Amino acid sequence: MNKKIMAFVPTLPFLLTMACDTQEGENTTNEPVETTEASDEDLDPDEDPEPVEEEAVNADPDEDNAETPGHEVDEANEEESVEHDEHYFTENIVLNHDQFFDEEYGLIPLMTITASASDLDHRLLASFTSSDRTQGNITEYVTNIEIDEDDVIHFTFSDDLSTAPISMASTESRGFMEMLHAVSDGFGAEQMNFYTGDEPGVLIDPLAEMEEVPVELEEGIGYYRPTISSEDSEYENVFIPSRVTDDPIISEDFGEVLRELQTFEGGAYYESPISDVIELHDAWIEDDGKAQLHYSITDESEWDEEQQQAFEYAVFLTALDFNATNARLVDEGNQEILDFPLLEDRDPHANQPEH
Repeated sequence: MNKKIMAFVPTLPFLLTMACDTQEGENTTNEPVETTEASDEDLDPDEDPEPVEEEAVNADPDEDNAETPGHEVDEANEEESVEHDEHYFTENIVLNHDQFFDEEYGLIPLMTITASASDLDHRLLASFTSSDRTQGNITEYVTNIEIDEDDVIHFTFSDDLSTAPISMASTESRGFMEMLHAVSDGFGAEQMNFYTGDEPGVLIDPLAEMEEVPVELEEGIGYYRPTISSEDSEYENVFIPSRVTDDPIISEDFGEVLRELQTFEGGAYYESPISDVIELHDAWIEDDGKAQLHYSITDESEWDEEQQQAFEYAVFLTALDFNATNARLVDEGNQEILDFPLLEDRDPHANQPEH
């Protein structure tokens, strides 16, 4: 299991900050709506995609209540036999690694998620280019990025880089490598291979020559909300990985990590992303990689859209730390289900995704 970074995606009508052109549309099981393909360059990060809503969807108790390692069937799973309104997204994710500088705490890494209708290779490229904070814009020299079935990301740089190598300060290079590892890890990669044209290896000063680099991050699962201003970030709904703080969460259990996030009392510049008006019933990762969480809101008067977004984003990013393919959030109190793709690719032109 990789230990990761990520940041935030607006969900529901207010979810998912957009870094690429997404198509918004509402499909029902009876009236499919035609959509057009979106471009990553045209995506408006301030525009939230709307989920497709499926009225009165019956959750399959046989599928959702199947036992998985480390998880026992309980009342939270049995409750899914009740009819729920289901909301799902057909857009897929772009990961955005950002950072801001605080005079007291220094350089603080951030993570967020935006949405895109593009295929995986284009979303990989968009993720790295949107996360590049180097003065020389190193990722502009990347001609191709792809991930293979062995979870290796292949970066191909243009030959121009060999004739005019880019130089960076040591602090800038550390930030660049942190970004490469964090975004690669977010897409489930275990290794990064670099090429210049057809030749293995790439020379970026002072990183020296990089050819085959294992994806490695410090230990820590889950994400906190910053309590200090991150206005210099171009993204909304940003999160701080627990692994870069003084309070990393170490666990191999998805539900336990969420509970630790909720009970966290606060750090130097970060706080819990999960309000205490949320009751966490049960959470687990299924054998096929799908993350599922059952919860309810105990006091609607103390609950607002900002808290809902923070809660959902924190769950999505934490699920990615477990290499989850998608996240399924079941609100038992309001009898609603949110189904959100993570590493799973969905066709934005499909009438209805499978669950």
